[in-house]
Amino acid sequence: ISLGQGEAGILVVGDPDGQYSTIQAAIDDAKAGDTVMILPGTYREGLTVSKEIKLIGSSRDEVIITPEEGKDLGIFVRGAANFSIESVTVISSGAAINVSRSSGKIVDSFIAGGRFGISFSGTGMTLEVIDSHITCYLGMDNEDHLETRLAGIYAYGSATVIAENSVFERNGVGISLTNDIKYQIQNCTFTGNTIGVSLGGDATGSLVGNIITKNVENGILINSSSTTTLKDNLFYDNIWHGLDLYLNRCTECECGGEEFNGTVVGSGNVFKSEDEICPIDYWDETFYSFDEDLGKSEDED
Repeated sequence: ISLGQGEAGILVVGDPDGQYSTIQAAIDDAKAGDTVMILPGTYREGLTVSKEIKLIGSSRDEVIITPEEGKDLGIFVRGAANFSIESVTVISSGAAINVSRSSGKIVDSFIAGGRFGISFSGTGMTLEVIDSHITCYLGMDNEDHLETRLAGIYAYGSATVIAENSVFERNGVGISLTNDIKYQIQNCTFTGNTIGVSLGGDATGSLVGNIITKNVENGILINSSSTTTLKDNLFYDNIWHGLDLYLNRCTECECGGEEFNGTVVGSGNVFKSEDEICPIDYWDETFYSFDEDLGKSEDED
């Protein structure tokens, strides 16, 4: 769709009404501010985005992006000041989406990656992941144990990660953050991962209103030397611990290291039992409460 000079354009990909047969061709022709609209179909191509554009699918159930045989990167975003990927499915045995030195958002998408679902690095950049479902390529349609090196989101550097209203299911680690990453994780569900959230380095931020359930080792594992704020999260039916500091003070499982150098603050967190929180004697009484009925309505369904 051709618009007047200076106005954003819409480039349509796919049969029967698209101008382009491949997404990359439309990306190459797009100008900053344009939108690439993707009609239903399976697109076997690896994409590179290096400009301020929007990629919008008809729906994440109808638009599937997967690299051609022999390739292992779904979408590579680099040097894009303000990109958007919306309403698509991206499946790759390697990295589904690699975001480097870019700011933008991934919305209403299904992401299944091998080594990473989404990898993100940069300085001063911000990545938002909203209303999406992140899982591991190797964890689809099976119950095999997943190694913790397989991350749903892996972010490092000195940047900001925002995850809202998303599901992280069957990853080695749902979200893995390190270095000087700032983060806000809100109203997400972490279920069936080996570790739901892993915080390391000087990663600093908050987890608010999340559901942490049925993770194999730890729901949230904190090995950060900075401040973590946990508020109004629910922890239940995790196999090891729902919340764990990296401390060797749990005599039964002997998890963690020798000392914890970070700070954890917050309130309103609810645990199904004392088994969900380790070490139990670390926390202020306003930080947590117990409810043995957590998750029962889910089991009944």
